[in-house]
Amino acid sequence: MRKAEANPKASVMERKVNGGCGSARVITSRSGKYVWVTAAGGNALEAFSATKLLSNPRHALVARVAVGGAPLGLVLVDHGRRMVVADSSGGSTGTGADLAVVNVSKALARKPAVLGAIRSRGRPHQFALEPDGKTLLVTNTGSREVEAVNVGQLP
Repeated sequence: MRKAEANPKASVMERKVNGGCGSARVITSRSGKYVWVTAAGGNALEAFSATKLLSNPRHALVARVAVGGAPLGLVLVDHGRRMVVADSSGGSTGTGADLAVVNVSKALARKPAVLGAIRSRGRPHQFALEPDGKTLLVTNTGSREVEAVNVGQLP
């Protein structure tokens, strides 16, 4: 950040990583070890090694999880053990659900990682996790609402 603030033109460190088809949103794991990206055009959640993004970008992809159609927003919940991904296409997860719940450790181990999905009221896009980590706020462009989801009741 300091480099970006002091000299924005010199702050870009790498540009050669393929973030998947239609990379939409990006967050880092709590440890900073992984960078998670939603690939909206590829209907996937992808994880990259933060270290390899700089040292070996062609081999930085460490996990890819098929989620619902056109995923956009993503958020780590349950102390980073689970990820919630917004299916912005309005229910193409196969179950009619709009929020995919992913087990992070299984995703990183390249095992089946989708724990389940929950319905949203319409095309979810972004999330905010309340400071206590118990409530997830979801913006829904289809219903023009903000909904509150109890994190303790996620699959």
